Amino acid sequence: MGNTDIEDSLEKLDILTQEEARMASAESLRVIRAVDGKVVAVNNGVKSVGDRMKVVEGKVQDVRGDVQDVGNKVQGIEENVQVFQNDVKDVGNTVRIVGSDIKDISSEVRDVDDKLDQVNRS
Repeated sequence: MGNTDIEDSLEKLDILTQEEARMASAESLRVIRAVDGKVVAVNNGVKSVGDRMKVVEGKVQDVRGDVQDVGNKVQGIEENVQVFQNDVKDVGNTVRIVGSDIKDISSEVRDVDDKLDQVNRS
């Protein structure tokens, strides 16, 4: 009799141990799936951040190109200003020459006036 009770008890203990092992396995599987889901979510997030970084990088390249275009236009304006300054200097030189010519003509006109006055007096 005593052996049967012990055997029955051991059999029940074995059944309980197996059931506990199954429950522990199920809990482990649940945790593993949760972790796996989070890893996939993080991985997708990293891909999403990478995609966004590529978009930002493209926009930075566009801005860099726009800045380069502005720089080229400013350089073109500087060259045009230099040409304009040279033209103004040329005009200034021409005005000096014309001014000198006007003085010469004015002097000649006075000489003619003086001669006319002398002729009129005579």
